[in-house]
Amino acid sequence: MTEAQPSSLVRTLASALWFPMFFIVGFMVCYLLPFHAPAPHDMPVAVVGDQAAQQLGSAFEQKMPGGVDVSAVPDAQAAREAITQRDAVAAYDPAHGELFYAKANGSALQMVLQQMFTPVASAAGHHLVLTDLAPSAPGDVMGTGLFYCLLALNIPPYITVMMLLRAALSTRQKLLALVGVGAFGSVVCYFAALSMDVIHAEPALILIGFLLTQAVAWPTFGLVPYVKQFIPGVAMGLFVLLSMPSSSGAIPKELVPEFFQSLHRFLPLGQAVDSMRGILYFDGAGALPAVAGLCAWFAVGAALVAFNQVRAKRKRASDPEVVTTAGTYEHEDDSDVVVDPVLEAPKPRHHRTLAGTVRGVDGRGVAGAIVTVTDANGVQLAHLVTSGAGEYEVHDLPGRYVTVVASAAGMRPAVDRIMVRAGRIDGCDFVLAAEEQVGAGRA
Repeated sequence: MTEAQPSSLVRTLASALWFPMFFIVGFMVCYLLPFHAPAPHDMPVAVVGDQAAQQLGSAFEQKMPGGVDVSAVPDAQAAREAITQRDAVAAYDPAHGELFYAKANGSALQMVLQQMFTPVASAAGHHLVLTDLAPSAPGDVMGTGLFYCLLALNIPPYITVMMLLRAALSTRQKLLALVGVGAFGSVVCYFAALSMDVIHAEPALILIGFLLTQAVAWPTFGLVPYVKQFIPGVAMGLFVLLSMPSSSGAIPKELVPEFFQSLHRFLPLGQAVDSMRGILYFDGAGALPAVAGLCAWFAVGAALVAFNQVRAKRKRASDPEVVTTAGTYEHEDDSDVVVDPVLEAPKPRHHRTLAGTVRGVDGRGVAGAIVTVTDANGVQLAHLVTSGAGEYEVHDLPGRYVTVVASAAGMRPAVDRIMVRAGRIDGCDFVLAAEEQVGAGRA
């Protein structure tokens, strides 16, 4: 047995192990890095009074450069509105030592705010008063329950795409399956969360959950012909590794590094968190742009799918003789969309098939006979062995003349030239005479 060359071994290992390696590095960069030490980054805070806002802004800038973005509001009512309109995550009234916040944004943010403003209130002779303007649902004690419900809608869609690539279904059937899984998931997650008091009764959340599933599923499906065997890494990187730390679900976006913070408004999971929180706790503030973002993701995915269909049909129309055979890098499903054979076992297309039987002069099938098919240039297209009854089938041949040779030990080979047409051609039979019979005839 010949040992694999080092370069070949490296390529084989790289091809087999790139995804787990990517997963390990991705978790360190996208989870440990942003979550190990949450700290404010450009956190919007409103302060009552211009002078107090300037003083607090300067103090925070010295303590945590770039951590807090302080703006002034005229009175306590404006401070409240800054929270409920989602223009700020906290507002402070120095006259009474009162801090306004929204528990719905997550308990981690509440703890950080309390640590920041307790010494500020004490320095002014106040005991810090905490006023929650948007309490989370009774069953969402940590303010993260909604996020975990959304994970059940964010991760399964791209896994569904991976599984459907293995299924012997048309593209239309696969897309209908994606819609069905999304509808099922959004209804189940809504009623499960409702039964645990994680959310309030807001049926619009079912629609948003469904939009999230389609915003992940359709772009993933549409990208398969372009990224091929790397689709697991692309989908995982985009919709999980980058989406989770930037979503503001587990850790508020104001407490993660700027890079992840900047992704929040663009990725589907963050858009779903924003829209659902807006509907549940902030009278719809910020929900509409987030829903529009989910629709945009779905539209991009639908456009990719449609483009792939049109491109495949044009390719087949322009060159009907082109047949993608097993062993090439790509193949097509029965709707002509190129998919990756690493992810889906190719289903033989059998557009052009030759079938027949190799017999002896006594009419019996010759088992183990060799059937070889070559093109006009002598290039071998197929090489196979007949069954116990002498039968054979050759699939996926080009639409042109081919040479078929049938041979067996102790027998004279038989040759025929056959024009391969679309469909199945039966009756391509051969009769092999024994060598001694040929010799006797010549004598």
